[in-house]
Amino acid sequence: MKHIGIIGAGISGLTTAKAFIEKGYKVTILEKAADLGGVWEKSRSYIGVATQTTRDEYAFSDFPMPAEYPQWPTGDQVQAYLRGYAINKQVYQHIWFNTRVDQLRYAQNGWEASFTDLAENTNHQIRFDFVAVCTGTFHKPYTPSFAGIDSFMKAGGQLLHSSEVKDESILRNKAVAVVGFAKSATDIATLAAGISQSTTLLYRKAQWKVPRFFGNKINMRFLLFSRLSEAFFNAPRKSLSQQLLHTVGRPIVWAQWRGLEALLKWQFKLKACDMVPQHRIEDQISCSLGVAPEGFYEQVQKGNIKAHRTEIERIEGKQVRLKNGATITADLLVCGTGFTQELPFLEESYRKLIMSSNGRFRLFRNIIHPLVPQLGFVGFNSSLFTTLTSEVAANWLVRYMENTLKLPTSSAINADMEYMDDWRQLTRPIAAEFGGTCIAPFNYMHLDQLMTDMGLPVKTSRWPAAYLKPINPADYHQLLRGAQKEIPGKPLPKAEYQFY
Repeated sequence: MKHIGIIGAGISGLTTAKAFIEKGYKVTILEKAADLGGVWEKSRSYIGVATQTTRDEYAFSDFPMPAEYPQWPTGDQVQAYLRGYAINKQVYQHIWFNTRVDQLRYAQNGWEASFTDLAENTNHQIRFDFVAVCTGTFHKPYTPSFAGIDSFMKAGGQLLHSSEVKDESILRNKAVAVVGFAKSATDIATLAAGISQSTTLLYRKAQWKVPRFFGNKINMRFLLFSRLSEAFFNAPRKSLSQQLLHTVGRPIVWAQWRGLEALLKWQFKLKACDMVPQHRIEDQISCSLGVAPEGFYEQVQKGNIKAHRTEIERIEGKQVRLKNGATITADLLVCGTGFTQELPFLEESYRKLIMSSNGRFRLFRNIIHPLVPQLGFVGFNSSLFTTLTSEVAANWLVRYMENTLKLPTSSAINADMEYMDDWRQLTRPIAAEFGGTCIAPFNYMHLDQLMTDMGLPVKTSRWPAAYLKPINPADYHQLLRGAQKEIPGKPLPKAEYQFY
């Protein structure tokens, strides 16, 4: 029996473990944190965090979220869902918590992992026949350096990454300055506006954000999560119908995007907020697309959030000098500046093959490198519904290990990696963000590629339903078993959801 090592017990690690366990392999999951969940684990989540994707889309194919959950579940609810999944799928007992992988070295047709038991502070080694790296796109919190930050700390100021904001008391009755415009930054600024002494948002450029309901009526999933909506993006490879849409139908594409921008300007009153982005919305939509926190733009209009489109020049005590010439006072500086991706434990020769000097990953299908033996990545194909793209990638990786995929030649694989790397840099720069690991908005294109490699169908229905309806993870429960029609038998399982 082959021994499969999985690094990380977040969304991608759990579904990868389940895929290998189902095929009868021995599985060990090494997780640095004290609990499962990855980015949803409490030590990495900030207060009030919730999903950006709706409940029914942010689920595994054979394990729906509870119907009683709200449309946008909270972080606690997501972690409880993941715990229920791990228990139901017999994954939980395979997780080694408080286990930090220090080195992963290939030797004698296998991988030797050196790790530290953080609870006991002891060092150990374990050997695997195959390893799946599932550390994902949110590996290490990123906090930029600021000139004069030492003087800020000496004056009693506090510097935190957004993931460290665990309680309202951290924000209450303080002069709070939040850096960034991504989800965490605007979430925390909105929360702080109601309880802080003052709230300031500092950002380099305004980004497009989408509402949960377009025009206050249409659920975002109908406009963002369908095959038809994906067709309006300039894909790296186009079907015949997409080629026609982006040539003969180009005026339709242009009108669709300009109409969407006009709707967002009206709904959020972006001109009144002085937050109209200077770039086209279609050039931004990717994994960095943010759902607007409820009340964010209203708080900006009222002046409860004082927004500055600028950067910090230097800090002198609690006085923060900005590049636009203004000065603000801050007791607390919160950096909603995201995470970095690293593979510090991987043997250097292989790490250089996988990661270029500028931090971009070079992986075929965002899962494997043909010159790195017995190693794969799941969760490095993040999307607008990462639960599903990770699950399909996990099933693909099992078949890759078993050598049953329908893959092109090695030269064709290398050509594909080169093509995608050039396309990310030259044609769609936003795709180079997160080390090139985000496949959104081309979610269906990516899923279709993986399903085709596995020799499986890609749709459960035909036109128009297949193109108009939002993504339904349950469809892939059927497709991954090679069936295009509904499989009779037991209903999808309902697990126990427990909060800890």
